[in-house]
Parts: sequence; structure tokens; C-alpha cells
Amino acid sequence: MMLLTVVAASTAALLLQDPGARAYTPAAAAATRQIYRPPAIRPFETAPGPGVTDVETFFDKGVTAAERSADARAGPLDGRWRALGSDGRPLLSLVLRDPGNGTVEGAWRRGDDGRARLVNAISVEGTRASLVLDRHGTLRLQRTGNGWHGEFVHNGQARPVTLHRP
Repeated sequence: MMLLTVVAASTAALLLQDPGARAYTPAAAAATRQIYRPPAIRPFETAPGPGVTDVETFFDKGVTAAERSADARAGPLDGRWRALGSDGRPLLSLVLRDPGNGTVEGAWRRGDDGRARLVNAISVEGTRASLVLDRHGTLRLQRTGNGWHGEFVHNGQARPVTLHRP
């Protein structure tokens, strides 16, 4: 019985020990202490220099520069578009996100309907693009200068369209 008590006490003592626990020493604490590093400052949040007196104007210029930089990297379909029929009347409104890396996504809405819907699929190959809007409609486009023209196929009927920025 005595042996069983000794074994049980030894086992309990081993289970309660924390192998990662160490005695506190000032040297160990200093070695694990991380030095504070301020967060990275984004380009439009840089601190104004000594000659800047209008901080808001400085901030606005930085935001404008960041926006221009993002626009310069964007692909040709990026932004808001209006698909106009051959009579000049709006057929569709589109908002597309084209970060310039080949993955384009967006939403669309008919001119007579306020409901916004996601574009089902978008494929871009060179100067051609195809946007599958839903099971009834597809836009097939060809890039021309700063815009796009092509056809809107709806329920099997093709209509000429031109994309313009609103």
C-alpha cells in the first residue's frame, strides 16, 4: 500500500509540473520584451513636413495621388458603364471591378428595372470581352479606344450596343 501511495504521489507531482515555466530573471524578461514599432504609414497619411501649414489640403492631395495610382493599375473594364442601344437609349447599367490582373467581377441592372444583379461570368481575351448577365442575356464586346461596342443578346435576339461612361 505504501508503494502505491509513493507511486501515485510521484505521478501527480510529474503531471503538475510545467516544463515551460521558468524562474523570472530581469535578463530573461529583457530578452523577450519586444521593441515598439509604429504601424506603417500609408502614402496619403505621411506626416506633413515643416513647410506645410494646411494639413487638410496635404491629406487631400495624398488621397488624390493614391486614387490616381489605383486607376492607373486598373484594367480597361473598371468602373461604371451604361450600355446604350443603337437609338441611344440606355439598356443596361454596369459597375465592374477590373483590377488589371484578369479577374473581372461586377453587377448590372436593366434600364427599366431598379434591381441590381451580379454578373454571372466575365471573360476577357485581349480586346474582346463577354459578360454573361443571366440565363437570358449576354454582352459580347470589342474594345474601341476608351470604350466598348458589340451586341447585347437577350432571349436569342442580338441588339447592337455601345458602352459609355455615365
